Amino acid sequence: MSFFHRKRKQKFLITDPYLVRFELASDFTPENNSQIKQILDDVSKVQKENHETPLSETLPFASFKTAEDFFDQLRSVAAQNAQPINFDYFAVWTYDTNEPTKIGKPSSGDGNPHELITMNREDHQFTINSEYQNMTVQLFEVIFNDPDNADFSYEDKLDYCKKLREAYLNSTQLDESQIASLPSMNEANKGNVKLSIPSLSHPEVAVKEAENNNTAPVYDPTSHTFSNASTPATTNNEQPTSAKAASQAEATVNDQGVRTFDTPTNVTNEARETTQSAEHQPKRERRTMRKSVEDEAQEQTDLARTKGHIDAPQFAVSVLDPVEPGHKGYVEYQLNQQMKTYNTILKKMGKQISSKNEKAIINVRQTFSKQVDQAIQEFDKKHEHDDDKLFANIQNDMKDKANDKIKEANDAVDLKTQKLKDQAKQSYDSQINEINHQAEKEKIDNENNIMQNFTNKAQDIFSDQLAEHDQKLQKSKDELVHKLNLKYELESREQAAQLRADGDKILQEAFRKMNDNLDNLKSQTIRENNSAKEVNISQQRVENEKQRLEAPFKDLQQAQSKIQAMQDRLSTATAERDQYKKQLTDQEALLHESSHKMEAMQERINTLTTKQANDKVSKSNNDSVELLNKLVTLQVAQAMGKPKTITAEQSEQQPDQPVEATPANNNSNMNLMMKGFKRLTFVLIVVIVALLALGGWGFVHYSQQLTNNTKLMNAKLAKARQANQPISQKEADQKALIALHENSLSKLNKYSNEQYYNLDKAIVENNASAAQSAVQGMGNNLHMNDHYRAAQAQNLLTKAGNNSLAKKVGDAN
Repeated sequence: MSFFHRKRKQKFLITDPYLVRFELASDFTPENNSQIKQILDDVSKVQKENHETPLSETLPFASFKTAEDFFDQLRSVAAQNAQPINFDYFAVWTYDTNEPTKIGKPSSGDGNPHELITMNREDHQFTINSEYQNMTVQLFEVIFNDPDNADFSYEDKLDYCKKLREAYLNSTQLDESQIASLPSMNEANKGNVKLSIPSLSHPEVAVKEAENNNTAPVYDPTSHTFSNASTPATTNNEQPTSAKAASQAEATVNDQGVRTFDTPTNVTNEARETTQSAEHQPKRERRTMRKSVEDEAQEQTDLARTKGHIDAPQFAVSVLDPVEPGHKGYVEYQLNQQMKTYNTILKKMGKQISSKNEKAIINVRQTFSKQVDQAIQEFDKKHEHDDDKLFANIQNDMKDKANDKIKEANDAVDLKTQKLKDQAKQSYDSQINEINHQAEKEKIDNENNIMQNFTNKAQDIFSDQLAEHDQKLQKSKDELVHKLNLKYELESREQAAQLRADGDKILQEAFRKMNDNLDNLKSQTIRENNSAKEVNISQQRVENEKQRLEAPFKDLQQAQSKIQAMQDRLSTATAERDQYKKQLTDQEALLHESSHKMEAMQERINTLTTKQANDKVSKSNNDSVELLNKLVTLQVAQAMGKPKTITAEQSEQQPDQPVEATPANNNSNMNLMMKGFKRLTFVLIVVIVALLALGGWGFVHYSQQLTNNTKLMNAKLAKARQANQPISQKEADQKALIALHENSLSKLNKYSNEQYYNLDKAIVENNASAAQSAVQGMGNNLHMNDHYRAAQAQNLLTKAGNNSLAKKVGDAN
């Protein structure tokens, strides 16, 4: 990298004083990589929609803003493929808008724009990987670390960085905490400057930025909370986890007011030695090692991302067209727009929580992996000498058994020898020595054979039991590994579930707060909508007035219909009442007649009874008694309304057989007849009274309804007569104004005496010439007492070509 003196410019699509020129490696050019081409098209489309110069039209040049938009998408590709994206050429160029444009050549200080800073050397080549933040980190590090810039002082380098930082902030509209911090003089003098972004290395900076930008709060995985203006993530006595490394360095402020940390010397030396040792490795070997590490890291990352991912709740939104205040759907549109904004914030918060959960789960899994390895090492160390112990135990056991067997063999030989000695002493003393020698030799052979036999047996038993012991040991070891893995896997899942629950709880709380904000917004928009609806109040008043005028006549018609129906029902009730009266009269007459008949019958019965008693002494008067009985029977039948005929059996009675009628039988028959007659009379009276009561009640009810309806009809007729009375001029003007708002010519013609009748009629008919004549007839008093009338008159005057008069009408109203 080297610095060049800046020169001036011709017409150019990018107007920033500093810009970027880059060329991707052949594997990543849009011509050779469809994924990169799609990203370039998508980014350019979004930039064009935002009225920015699209990147596709300025390549190979780009502003800091358009370049970062593109690089941010390339970082996702690098993380997805676990492969960094390389550049064949990357440099910062300078451009002067006040000078003619003449594009310079790479590695040349001529032209406008021309090259200023290059990043193509192998030791500081510009790349984009999954850890890419923004270009300021690599750019500022190159300025301070490139040996070609060793002749420049710290102040010159700092001046370049400040100019680039200012241009970068103006282009990207980022906050200073979101770009790389500048090193102090001590750090620059030490060499191998390593920079970081404050908002990413210090959570408190991100919290402050979130408060200033009114964006989603920052999630702290150590406390499982969000940090905002009212509840900071850390206290004075606590340090964020991500800032522990920085806490080991001493904070200093350099001469230019830049806050930095002085890295300890041993850390710098170790980093420098690590870098030098890595530089001596062959390039292919370093790439292979880096790729394997990246593959393993990607595998762990994918697993943690799956377990730590949470889905943010979303408001249900619709695709609605914009609606102005006062129109239908305005409140729904405003709420829908706000819910879209909240959905975006919730998605960002969900991504932040998922990312924090991912890192926390990776750390936990690494810790669990180390604990499993340590437990395996302790297990192996504990059972390291199990085979020696096993062999020693078996060897001791076999040795004891061999000694016992040897003792038994020796005892047998001794017994045999003693026998031989006894025999030899008897005959051959000379053979004693030979026999002793043979015995000793035999003992040795037996001992060697027995020891060899039992040694072989011990070896076989040892091999079998060692294999069985090793199998049991391996099984125990596998069970231990399985138990530990299961234990740590369950703990990992519990922690992941806890992280998801905490994140979900936070998101639900944010969702609830946003829902409350939506309720407040709904109330606000309803008030705004109600205020806007006041414009339509006049039309509603017109409709109410119309209904008020037409209501008496409708009510009168309904009342007349009800009266007619009541009269018909009254006539029917009157006819029924007369019929019931006639029936009552007939029943009373029948009752009176029946009473007289009963009295006469009683007298006859008494007479007949006396006569029968007298005739009982004399049986000769049987014919008279029979005739009397027949007469009584006939009278009773007539009184009951059921005449009976004399049966043939009675007519066939022999004249010489007299009929005996005792006073007891006659009295019993009369009592029965009197009871039946009384019951019939009581039933008739009850029926007559019920009919009379029903008719009277119906008549009274219908009379009362008729009276009430008559009163109601009279009141409505009075109200209608009052409404049809002549109205005042003021009322006529008001009703004519209502007819104008309804655009009803028929109603307007009813109020021809209205002050603005000719103008209102011209407005309803949309007659420009008539409207012009009416306004001219008003003279200098052009005040029209209504905004709608004035606006319509102004439009018609403009249509008629009389703009001056239209302007006067507008000024007057």
